[in-house]
Amino acid sequence: MMVMEALKWANETLKKGVDGSGLDSPMLDAEVLLAASLDVNKAWLFTHLDRELKAHENDAFRAFVKRRATGEPVAYVIGYREFYSRRFAVNRHVLIPRPATEVLVEAALNAAATHDSLQTTHSLFADIGTGSGAIAVTLAAESKLHVLATDASKEALAVAKSNAVEHKVDELVDFRHGNLAEPVIKIFASLGKQSPYHHLIVCANLPYLTQHQVDAAQREVRDFEPHEALIAGQDGLDDYWNLIRLLRKNRAALPERVTVLLEIDPSQNARIIELIKHDFPHAEPTITKDLEGHDRVVTAEI
Repeated sequence: MMVMEALKWANETLKKGVDGSGLDSPMLDAEVLLAASLDVNKAWLFTHLDRELKAHENDAFRAFVKRRATGEPVAYVIGYREFYSRRFAVNRHVLIPRPATEVLVEAALNAAATHDSLQTTHSLFADIGTGSGAIAVTLAAESKLHVLATDASKEALAVAKSNAVEHKVDELVDFRHGNLAEPVIKIFASLGKQSPYHHLIVCANLPYLTQHQVDAAQREVRDFEPHEALIAGQDGLDDYWNLIRLLRKNRAALPERVTVLLEIDPSQNARIIELIKHDFPHAEPTITKDLEGHDRVVTAEI
């Protein structure tokens, strides 16, 4: 089977799907899956349409298409997703990084850069609920600052650590197993006044969907991504409520300046501000929109 024939076959197969429902972008999926099977980029395919697939390439491609036809996300099928111009390994223990989350990264980098251009080494990032490590690794790679990354899932931490090694920032990122910001608080409590960090930048892309939202989501999300990394109570804000309450309770143990950045669902913009101001009345939260114009990241000095 030649490249052109392989793409045509995959397109027709994915149009139908295993249950007849089909997929939204069958040809695009076919191109990505074939490129991954051949370990080439998509552009290469269109200059080698008459290239014959070798037996092992054909087998790998057919296996990929079979999995994708069930609705399994392309990122899980091929084992990676691009984020901030880097390739991150993913599997079903972690959420697939979304482009919208790059807004959170940009906001965090700006917070570090504007803290004090002469003392940037005194800023420290904390990525709460790191998952694949996309946020932590990107922050470390872009800023060269240290990052504390936490997750309650040991399986997720294993993925994140592999991504840190792949992108050569494993010496900058300290991965800790634990609930929310508890590992970060323990570190600062043990350091006391000896801590060299004056500014803690807390980044969190925690679960913020409701069960109803997940039930109504596309099959790729509903049936394949880990629900424990998606759903957080009746209004989707349980985890953020717990995080803010934890930070308030232990505020004295943290650096003199703490900036919190939270990724949210656009519908939560008013409630998340109320939540923050309930525990930190003097905070002045601001909202940053994503590239599609939706409210996406709330930033607050606490």
